[in-house]
Amino acid sequence: MVLFDIEYNFKLIKVYLLDIKDSIMLKYNLLESTQKNHLFSKTIFLTICLFIMCSTKISSQETLAHKLGYDKDVKLLIIHADDLGFAHTENVASIKAIEEGSVNSASIIMQGPWVHEIASYAKKNDGKHDLGLHLAITSEWRNFKWGPVASKDKVPTLVNEHGYFYDTCPNDASVSEVEIELRAQIELALAMGIKPTHLDSHMGCLLWGTLEFFEVYLKLANEYGLPCFVDRSSVSLFPNENAFDKMVKDNEVMVVLDKGFTISPQEYSKGSEQYYTDILKSIQPGLTQILIHTAYDNEEMQAITVDHSDWGATWRQGDYDFFTSDACKKLIEKENIVLVTWREITQALKK
Repeated sequence: MVLFDIEYNFKLIKVYLLDIKDSIMLKYNLLESTQKNHLFSKTIFLTICLFIMCSTKISSQETLAHKLGYDKDVKLLIIHADDLGFAHTENVASIKAIEEGSVNSASIIMQGPWVHEIASYAKKNDGKHDLGLHLAITSEWRNFKWGPVASKDKVPTLVNEHGYFYDTCPNDASVSEVEIELRAQIELALAMGIKPTHLDSHMGCLLWGTLEFFEVYLKLANEYGLPCFVDRSSVSLFPNENAFDKMVKDNEVMVVLDKGFTISPQEYSKGSEQYYTDILKSIQPGLTQILIHTAYDNEEMQAITVDHSDWGATWRQGDYDFFTSDACKKLIEKENIVLVTWREITQALKK
């Protein structure tokens, strides 16, 4: 039970919130008699609504922190490497960043030509790794292309005349074909012996592309019993926040991150080390995720990312260098940040 006081016309009112969940029972008792006019009722109603909105967020943070065994004010952080499976250098660097650095989570592109290598690693480290699926419906590199896992004739709106994905998010594609392709990627992962710990979205197409894509993404996460990367940035797809909250609730999304960060080209141009340092210093209580890309700046990655300096070879080497550095580890410790994985979150929430 939560109790708080309202002072109205010098009368103290105690408001009791018996249950801050689907059904909220409200009672208020006047400690002194006062006239119940329209303004009075409206004041109480608006105050309670504001309190409920704030308390619901605080309550969810406290619940996750408590279930993980931490204080409600803990700063929980996932440092997440995207794009495993699409290159050997990406796999090798990311595995080393996980095993020796501060990276504690990653996700796999199932269309990547090096997916078998990371699938083998996942199977050997079953129960320990935190590897999700980086669901992709785009292929952005100039000379390095992939297409769908599903048969091309089943997803014609997702592919170009050569059978590859388009460079950018195909927001006019058939929603049913998007679902066919995403489901095929998940099923392929399972068939290869990968037990994904979560789902996320390559290039954000499922998070910020269309409302229909976002709904398919949530639906599949729920169907397969997996958490998925969601933060409140996807509210932009909806007419209002209530509509976003309803879809999240209807699809039984396990957790909504309090904050998600990823460096932009503009921020990268000012220096990635400074950006990541500032982000770590700004982490607030709750659950935060930093999305990065770790690889070596070698001949393989340079060829893949030719004429694509954004998220290119030098960019990925910089991410690797920072998140495997002693400076990063010391900063995490200094800021009292607790690293947590999607696997740990799922296990805690299912207790």
